Amino acid sequence: MRINRVSFILFSTFFGLVLAAAAVSAASVPGIPDGCGTRCHKSKVREEFVHGPVGSDDCIACHNPTGLEHPKNRGAFRLPGTGTRLCAVCHESKATKKVVHLPVADGGCLDCHDVHQSPNRMMLKAEGAALCFGCHDKGKFTANHGHSPVTDGSCLSCHDPHESDNRALLRHDKASLCFSCHDKKMAEGVSIHRPVAQGECLSCHSPHGSAWPNIMKGAFPEPFYLPYAQGNFDLCFGCHPKDIAQDRRTDTLTGFRNGDYNLHYLHINKPDKGRSCKTCHDAHAASQPRLIKERIPGFGTWDIPIRYTRTDSGGSCVAGCHKPKSYDRLRQIKNP
Repeated sequence: MRINRVSFILFSTFFGLVLAAAAVSAASVPGIPDGCGTRCHKSKVREEFVHGPVGSDDCIACHNPTGLEHPKNRGAFRLPGTGTRLCAVCHESKATKKVVHLPVADGGCLDCHDVHQSPNRMMLKAEGAALCFGCHDKGKFTANHGHSPVTDGSCLSCHDPHESDNRALLRHDKASLCFSCHDKKMAEGVSIHRPVAQGECLSCHSPHGSAWPNIMKGAFPEPFYLPYAQGNFDLCFGCHPKDIAQDRRTDTLTGFRNGDYNLHYLHINKPDKGRSCKTCHDAHAASQPRLIKERIPGFGTWDIPIRYTRTDSGGSCVAGCHKPKSYDRLRQIKNP
């Protein structure tokens, strides 16, 4: 009987010590009850994505105790900083590069991120472009023909949300950004369009959207035939002389002439069956000089072949759309 009483005393003492240790652990900070997210502030841990300190019930990582008892006394907690200074306690600076997103530069991390939880990854307050349009005017990004990252709401395909060494927070500079999605082979060839060679894709394309197909900055018609009007060639005439096909005779407007007979005029300036620029020229690069295509859409499944040879003062064209022709700027050639 005495042995059982001793055993009971020892067991009770041991169990009491365990409970005491647990109590010390549960209230490791004087005056601060443990388990904020499980006791009083359950609403802060309901979403799919929870901030690390919140999810691990380590609220004091951001809310520093002042020594006052919580929740009886106001001022029981104090933030170690505000804006980016608070975030910088754990996170590395996101404002070290040449171009910094305005909310980051202004210390407004919470303009985009929720500090406790979110249904969106990275604690974002909204998903995809919906977040960006919280500040940026959505109307400026709405067009008949939208760039697929824009229409898909994937602004971050091109832009870094925090900082970049490139203008407009772009992830890469010039064409290297475009070629992170588009095939670089389109810019390879014997002849390369100057904007393409210089990496200036935006000379012709609008990066977000356009009123014209292929997000062009001006008219660049698809049809093989079209009536001549300068408005039909707006994109090309943005750089090239608008009067290149105005005059039948010229010795200055174009190098594509036989003597002074303007061959651009011959191909383009027609009331109904004028050719578009893209009939013969590739807008990016080609395996022949002067951006001349090897084949162009013909009839049915047949693509019309073009074989162009350049000379010092002219050239020759063997094509499926007409008999072999030659031209020379210095001495006009009579073709059959």
